[in-house]
Amino acid sequence: MIEDDTYRMSSQYRLWSYSPEQLHNQRVNTNHLASEKVRAAVSRARLSSVTGNGNGEQQQHKGSAVTDIETLTVDEELQIVRWGCQKILDMKNVFDHPLPSHVISTAIQYLRRFYLTNSPMTYHPKQIMVTALYLATKTEHHYTDINQYCAPLTNVTPEDVRAPEFLLMQGLRFSLDVRHPARSLEGGVSEIKLHASALSCFNGEDRAAVDKRITKAAETARRLLTTQVQMTDAYFLYTPPQIYLAALLVTDKTLTTSYIDHLFSRLDTAIGPIKQKLLETINGCADLIRAEQSSEADGEGTKKELARIGRKLKKCQDPEKTDIKALARAKATEKRETDAQDEEKVRKKRRLERERAERDGEVFGPELKDVGK
Repeated sequence: MIEDDTYRMSSQYRLWSYSPEQLHNQRVNTNHLASEKVRAAVSRARLSSVTGNGNGEQQQHKGSAVTDIETLTVDEELQIVRWGCQKILDMKNVFDHPLPSHVISTAIQYLRRFYLTNSPMTYHPKQIMVTALYLATKTEHHYTDINQYCAPLTNVTPEDVRAPEFLLMQGLRFSLDVRHPARSLEGGVSEIKLHASALSCFNGEDRAAVDKRITKAAETARRLLTTQVQMTDAYFLYTPPQIYLAALLVTDKTLTTSYIDHLFSRLDTAIGPIKQKLLETINGCADLIRAEQSSEADGEGTKKELARIGRKLKKCQDPEKTDIKALARAKATEKRETDAQDEEKVRKKRRLERERAERDGEVFGPELKDVGK
C-alpha cells in the first residue's frame, strides 16, 4: 500500500501514469496538433474542389480554410470520448452471453488511452470503440469469433472491426495490459474481513452484521469501479489500490477510514505523514468519483450538450481520415506492392549474380584435370 514496486514495473505505470498537469498538457497538445491537421486537410479539400471546378477562386478559399473552421476544445473532445466509453458500457448486454465486466473495463481504458494521442476530430470514437471492445475480448482471454461478435451489432461488419485494429494498437503503443482496481478490491475486502474484529467501526456488532456491512460496501464499490470510475481519469492519476480504496471511501467512509487506521496502527509511528498523504490521495480520487455521479444526475443537460458537440464535430472532422476502411485497404495495397517490389529486387539480384558467374567462367569452377594420364 505504501510502495507497490510490482505495479511500478508495469507498462501501465510507465506509459499511462500522469500528474493532473501532465495529463492536461498532453490533451492540449493533442488537440492543438489535430486542429492544425484538420484545418490543413480542409484547406487541401477546398483547394482541390476549386481547382476541379476551374473557377479561379483558389487563393480566396486557400486563405479562408485555415480561419473559418471551428475545431473542438479539449473539454468537448473529452465529452465525445466519454460518450464512446458509455456506448461500450451499453454494449455489454447486447450479446447472447453478456461480456464480463473486466472485458468492458479493458475496452474503455483502451479507448481512453487511444485518445490521449489521437483526437475525435481525426478518428471518431464510433469507428474505434467496436474495435477496442473486440481487442479486449482477445487480450482478456474471452475471444469471440468476429462474425458472432458483429451479428448483434447494428451496421457493423467484420471489416469495420478489423480496419482500425493496427491503428488502435499503435495508439496503445502496443501495450495491452490493464491493471484493474476491481481485482485489488477482492484482496482488500478479504483483509478487512480478517481484521474486522479490530476495526473501531464495529463496536460490539455480531459477526453476521459485520459481514453484511462489508459485503454491501464491497458490492457497491465493485459497481462503482466498473461503471462511474471508468468514465473518469482515475486510471491515469492513481494506482489500482488507491482507486479501490477511494471507491470504498465513497461507499462507506467510516469502514474505510477504520481499516486504514488499523493498518497504520501496526506500523512505526514515524510514518504519520505517509498516512496523511495516502488519505489525501484517496480523497482526491473519491472526489473524481463523486463528480462523475453528479454529472450523471444531470442526464438531460448532458444529452443536449452532446448533441451540440456532435453537430460541431461533423463540421470539423478531418475529411482525409473519415473512411478508416479505405485507409486500411490503401495501406494493405501499398504493403503488397512494396513486398512485390522487394521480391522482384531479390530475383533481379540473383539473376545478375548468376549472369556474372557465367561470364567469369563455369559456375562450379574449371574442369578437373585427369592426373592419371
